[in-house]
Amino acid sequence: MDEGIPHLQERQLLEHRDFIGLDYSSLYMCKPKRSMKRDDTKDTYKLPHRLIEKKRRDRINECIAQLKDLLPEHLKLTTLGHLEKAVVLELTLKHLKALTALTEQQHQKIIALQNGERSLKSPIQSDLDAFHSGFQTCAKEVLQYLSRFESWTPRE
Repeated sequence: MDEGIPHLQERQLLEHRDFIGLDYSSLYMCKPKRSMKRDDTKDTYKLPHRLIEKKRRDRINECIAQLKDLLPEHLKLTTLGHLEKAVVLELTLKHLKALTALTEQQHQKIIALQNGERSLKSPIQSDLDAFHSGFQTCAKEVLQYLSRFESWTPRE
């Protein structure tokens, strides 16, 4: 038996380590490299390459579907109809940035409480500030939506 064939099979196993359990060895032609024509080489690797690319696209699509499922409903409702992959990724980034900002705010509050600093504001004033901040954020998003989809320009 030619020594190049086992080496080829080892290389194939290394190249396809992401697809453990799948056997591509039957898809490869086992001709010695010296006798292979250029067209034969191209056809030899075309089918496994297509399979690898299909698996890669399937993994990407599955991850995007999982991200879509993890998004809060209010973000899914901001777009009408089908959520495209790019929109799912954009909404995921928006949500992660909001969560990161919220986490940072909570972290700062924890540090302030641990240092013994008490808020000088009353709980009612803190609630009013939070409401005002939320209202401002909502108004900003509504204006962005109207200017983007309704060709509406805000008046100062």
